[in-house]
Amino acid sequence: MDNEKKMTDKEITAIGAGVAILGSLLFYWFGQFISTIELLELAYGSLNFFNNPLTF
Repeated sequence: MDNEKKMTDKEITAIGAGVAILGSLLFYWFGQFISTIELLELAYGSLNFFNNPLTF
């Protein structure tokens, strides 16, 4: 007797949908991060994460 559990079509679809949603969210968040960095560079000329007065 084979006790190995096989995935059903619904489980495969649910996993695929979850991966697609998470991938889309990561892509969106990365785009928002890049957009924010570009706006800060436009506003201040350059972006320094640490405000070090000795750095020229």
